[in-house]
Amino acid sequence: MTFLLATMVACLPDNDSDYEKIVERDNRLLKDYLDRNGINAIENPLGFFYQKVETNDVGNQIVNNDVVGIYYEIKTTDGQLIDSYLDENKKPRLYKHNDGGLVPRVINFASGIAKEGETLMIYSPSYLAYQQYSFEQLINENSNLVIKVKYAQVFDNDEIKIMEREIIEDYLADSDLKDFEVTENGIFIKIIGEGEGEKAAATGDVVAFEFELKQLGEDIAISKTNNNSPITAKVGEQGNLDFLNQVLKDRKAEQEIEVYVPSHLAFGGSTQVFPFAIRRDLFLRGALGTGARPYEPIYFKAKIKEVR
Repeated sequence: MTFLLATMVACLPDNDSDYEKIVERDNRLLKDYLDRNGINAIENPLGFFYQKVETNDVGNQIVNNDVVGIYYEIKTTDGQLIDSYLDENKKPRLYKHNDGGLVPRVINFASGIAKEGETLMIYSPSYLAYQQYSFEQLINENSNLVIKVKYAQVFDNDEIKIMEREIIEDYLADSDLKDFEVTENGIFIKIIGEGEGEKAAATGDVVAFEFELKQLGEDIAISKTNNNSPITAKVGEQGNLDFLNQVLKDRKAEQEIEVYVPSHLAFGGSTQVFPFAIRRDLFLRGALGTGARPYEPIYFKAKIKEVR
């Protein structure tokens, strides 16, 4: 199975011999850690160890292509905290259980031995985690990991849509944002201004616009245009994000739009990355196809410059 970080961020060693040395080193250090701390864990053939600390005999077995919501904490075997998301009063964080669905991939691998509602302690060699990737002071190269994961729930598509709609509605209410209309497929849109001229964008028309796109509630833009450098899109073109064709249609020059969009109409189920802090770095390195997180709404703001 190809590891996203290893292949796309050049984290793999130069040859098989070097990789074998890394595997041998990680396995030895991990077993030493378990022995030293008196941890009796089951060894998985892939190379990680695990304990089921909370079982659920009546839970559904997690299977390939399930969308799984989890709570988790990731530490190194030296005790350094990398990420923690254990508050079950919050909505779980989601990923798709398939090849390339999650970084670090060991959490994804362990999904296949878990049922809904079960909690695992996972002891992972670095070659199943972040390998030779490092990020500031948060992640060091070749770090073996100790991970606590509660595999809380498997979500179907309708449940994801309901959850994302609730996230948008709660955000608008908490932020006291008003005057948004909701389309049949769940887009929240506000149109500002009457626009100029008679020309309203129809299917096949080209629209020039400036924009900013963010994850809902985030300050840093995933993508945006430079000042006075609009981009163009043809309304209805197949390569556009689904929501874009809908929100550009009927717009006029000089109108502005603000839009909150569920993920199924935007970037969909891209690779999930924990911690969130490293996602932008991986995206800028070319390791991810999108900076947007999976199964979360986005915010899109645009000003229409021209319709032709």
